[in-house]
Amino acid sequence: MMFDKVIDPGTLVSTPEGFTIGIRIPWYRALPLSTIEVNLLKVDGQEIPLETLFFNLNGKRRTLVELETIVDETWFITDTAVLEVMGYPLEPSSEHEVEAVVAVRPPYLKGGMRRVGHITRIMKAN
Repeated sequence: MMFDKVIDPGTLVSTPEGFTIGIRIPWYRALPLSTIEVNLLKVDGQEIPLETLFFNLNGKRRTLVELETIVDETWFITDTAVLEVMGYPLEPSSEHEVEAVVAVRPPYLKGGMRRVGHITRIMKAN
């Protein structure tokens, strides 16, 4: 369900500090940020340590650990969140294989169901 949308096409951007990439929620309804997990980000087979990522949404920059406590803010299905990666520079116009895993735990489903979106894309850094 919507797993092919986890990495937003055309959103890999080289920055002076590293890069950013847009991700989408792999679900059909908006969810509180506390129900979101970014479980993996790889570039060219190299796993990026999750503690180095920042999650940007609604004009706010947060660590992935901070997301666990945010129950009063929602990620809407039409919004692209931006993962900011520091310390992993990419050359502008270079092509990369990007893999991401984003999981959601909808609070209205019984039994603690967890849905995982996993995708790999070849992308050109802007």
